[in-house]
Amino acid sequence: MVSRTARIARTVTAASIALALAWLALPTAEAQETPGTAPPSDTAGAPEPPVVAQVLPGLPGIDVSHWNGTIDWSQVAASERRFAFAKATDGSDYVDPTYATNRAGATANGVVFGAYHFARPDDARRDAVQEADHFVENADLGPGDLVPVLDIERTGGLTQAQVTKWILKWLDRVTERLGVRPMVYTSPYGWAQRTGDTTAVAAAGYTVLWVAHWDVSSPTTPAEDWSGNGWTFWQHTDCGSVAGIDGCVDLDRFAGAAFDAVTIPIPDVTPPTVSLTPPEAGAQTVTLAFSEIVRRVTPENTVLFRTDASAAEDVSITCRSGKGVIVDCREGKVRVALVRALDPLVAGVTYHAAVNVAGALEPVVDRSGNPATSTVFDVATPTELEQDSPLVSYGWRSVSEPGARGGSYVTERRASATASFEFSGPSVTWVTMTGPAQGRAAVFIDGTGVGTFDQYSRRHVLGIERRFADLGPGKHTLEVRVLGKRAAAASDTLVAIDAFEVGGDRVPTPELELSWGTTRDARASGRGFVASDAKGAALELTFRGTGVEWATVRGPRQGRAAIYVDGALVRTVDNFAKETTFGVARTVSGLTEGDHTLRIVVLGEARPAAGATVVSVDGFSVIP
Repeated sequence: MVSRTARIARTVTAASIALALAWLALPTAEAQETPGTAPPSDTAGAPEPPVVAQVLPGLPGIDVSHWNGTIDWSQVAASERRFAFAKATDGSDYVDPTYATNRAGATANGVVFGAYHFARPDDARRDAVQEADHFVENADLGPGDLVPVLDIERTGGLTQAQVTKWILKWLDRVTERLGVRPMVYTSPYGWAQRTGDTTAVAAAGYTVLWVAHWDVSSPTTPAEDWSGNGWTFWQHTDCGSVAGIDGCVDLDRFAGAAFDAVTIPIPDVTPPTVSLTPPEAGAQTVTLAFSEIVRRVTPENTVLFRTDASAAEDVSITCRSGKGVIVDCREGKVRVALVRALDPLVAGVTYHAAVNVAGALEPVVDRSGNPATSTVFDVATPTELEQDSPLVSYGWRSVSEPGARGGSYVTERRASATASFEFSGPSVTWVTMTGPAQGRAAVFIDGTGVGTFDQYSRRHVLGIERRFADLGPGKHTLEVRVLGKRAAAASDTLVAIDAFEVGGDRVPTPELELSWGTTRDARASGRGFVASDAKGAALELTFRGTGVEWATVRGPRQGRAAIYVDGALVRTVDNFAKETTFGVARTVSGLTEGDHTLRIVVLGEARPAAGATVVSVDGFSVIP
């Protein structure tokens, strides 16, 4: 963007040039070099080397302003100039009088068009924003145009840090208004002088550079090669000759072979599509992946429902970005939605997972407002379940006690039994108890261990508080894990959950995800089983069929359990045996085809010969 004055200077005498150079060497408040001017050379006065024709890289183009007068754009296009930048605005109130004509002429003749703003920074509070708005409103760039350009050749008396801040504000404002990131025009020397050769602009994501460096075989790229991105456009001379333009014109090169990456994109009219990853082993969560960024994902438009029912399941939805970061489902950059049923799904039932179902008042949309394609997936729950299937719900023993926060607490004693509690906020308090029969427990938050606690005390004490803070905002999961260990003086390894407190709010009867203790054994299905010997501990499985088989273990330490179906006692089983046997089937059959709930309760009883009262679970099979 060389000035008309600079071009006229080419016609003066050699003596005048020498005088002008001497004047330019004097220190001034505002540097007077034009884009592409290098610092004084150490070889001044040496014989000039012969001019050698060179083949420049990339595609040819020009940049123009009112200094170039009236342009015949048909001749420019015929000269195979592929692109052109035109000056649109200057400062906060000037509009180039030839801009509209240049834009119309270039686009009518198939020359890829772009616009630049000549910056005049000052220290007014909103100057950068005002200049950016002035440019956007008058340049009127749109799809297919080259991304906007900030031409920075002045400091307005600002410091290097202030100029850098001004540049970023202008770039950010144009990005906000147009939805594309502008490029920067500068010379290497000018960038060093005005910004201290900062890399902050490229580091902020403004990676497209138009560098001005004249009469060299390859340009110098400022800011550490523009933070490794190199140059995209290169103004290699301020006095080229192009048909259709009188006098000197700036000549440029584009480093690529196609302009797609540096043009404002054509509006997106393609609806996003969705794919499904089915839950593993009957898990409660369905994973939906979108082909592009979407928003407005809600339980009203992203649903899970049974094929034989009209009402949708109650679900929670967690959304993630393309990098896996949790984002807001309504306004975040959503690429994946994790849809989790709040109640256990029914084994043996086929569900539909659907996006943008008919009747949804507000659809899932992409950034251009295109609704996602209405899609329905079948999700079949398994009929063969291992003991750790999410479709099986476990419970610890419940103990009523007036002094407890909710009037009762739950407890378990077997190693690796767990109790998980979900909450939101930066702190949580586990309310528990100590006593002669209490053992040791480990606590994990979001999978990270935060402490091991010995619950033993000589007296029975309720209301013991274990507080965990500085967790950060958002959702968290606290897990209490029974270690099956105890102090030497303790009589048992029990661990109790009484209540939780979150942000000062008491949760006296928290919703917990519980598990029994796990034993690894190669003889078991899936190489492991779960067990409990706490009287009153129970499990539930809801299924659809005419019956169900419970795979259990018989052995010298096994006790008795009660089997209920749909709330009615079916029978009591005794799993004692002198020898341990895996894969023992306890079958309930002959039910009416439909939904049923199986409940197995540990009785805490065993025949006299048994060494314990353990009840074991190795899996289930639904009978159609």
